[in-house]
Amino acid sequence: MKPRRIGILRLSAIGDVVHAMPLALGLRGAFPEARITWVVQAEAAPLLRDHPAVDDVLVFPRRGGPGAWARFLRALWDRRLDATVDPQGNLKSGIVGLLSGARLRAGLHGRDCKEWGNALLTNRHGRPARGLHGIDRAWVAAEALGLRPGPDAYGLSATREETEAWRARCRAAGADPAGPILAMHLTDPADARAWFPEPWAEAARGAVERGFQVVLNGTAERRDLAASMAAPGVFDLTGRDDLRGLLAQFADMARREGNVLVSPDSGPVHIAVAAGLDVICLSGPQDPRRTGPRRGVAVTAWEGLPCAPCLERECVLRPPTRDCMARIRPEAIWTRLRAPGRGGGRSGPGAPSTSSPAPGPSPGAREPRRRAAP
Repeated sequence: MKPRRIGILRLSAIGDVVHAMPLALGLRGAFPEARITWVVQAEAAPLLRDHPAVDDVLVFPRRGGPGAWARFLRALWDRRLDATVDPQGNLKSGIVGLLSGARLRAGLHGRDCKEWGNALLTNRHGRPARGLHGIDRAWVAAEALGLRPGPDAYGLSATREETEAWRARCRAAGADPAGPILAMHLTDPADARAWFPEPWAEAARGAVERGFQVVLNGTAERRDLAASMAAPGVFDLTGRDDLRGLLAQFADMARREGNVLVSPDSGPVHIAVAAGLDVICLSGPQDPRRTGPRRGVAVTAWEGLPCAPCLERECVLRPPTRDCMARIRPEAIWTRLRAPGRGGGRSGPGAPSTSSPAPGPSPGAREPRRRAAP
């Protein structure tokens, strides 16, 4: 079967959408005449704007009620998809695939689905992919279409206007976009993957002492945390950008050696990797072999913890301790940096945390724990 109209069902989250972009480029290369529609939730949709592998973006109405669902279904049926590829593997994406009317609905092996109902709603399944990184799992979901893993290419780029807007925001905050920058992405403190205010502030001070400008990114809700980190050389850009703005910032930072992003495992980490920027990913409850950056480094502190990695948004221990994040100290960042302008070669993080795509699970990979440890 050579499909003419293909749907990619990777609805969320932001990092997972980025992880499916190499698959999208692979589909474009394998089926250059096909029309490719990506079904995605509104939060990640801006990243697909003008993507070279995507002809059409259909926004899934996560909220909006019956009227929004009716409009979505009409738009989905109008696409008349021949085939869908579902690397998400949950019930929601499976239902979208079934309702699309596509005869070929490719997806993950039943063991790899997040929700078992997905395996019933797809009719072609890839081989078991436990232990593989999210990018590789996306490729496995498309095996029924004859695809094989390709390079880690993403197709993301910022416009000149977006780049100039980022530089203007940077200057307005008092920083020099052309200077050495260590960006810190501040995440929701209630999330088990978030770092704590004290080490954030200490890490920022240490980065300034080592010659970096520290730029703080995050939503407007992170302004209080950013205010607690105020210090000379630390510049607050929280609440001043969106996904496209972050893409422009990271792509512009990537043009200069030594710039780096520090962040817990979150969507911006993967946007930065796709833009070519080095990252230091603080992977407390996460397993970087499955969800971490494909370039840069991932910092873990699992030693002696029976519950890590767990991949959860809330600490699985009762009472919650979040030890996996609390044990990550600022020194873990400093030891992976070199002062800007010193020495030859490329500054920033060292060896990659994950290897290039492989046909089997990463060495030593283990399945995440889902239950609270005693």
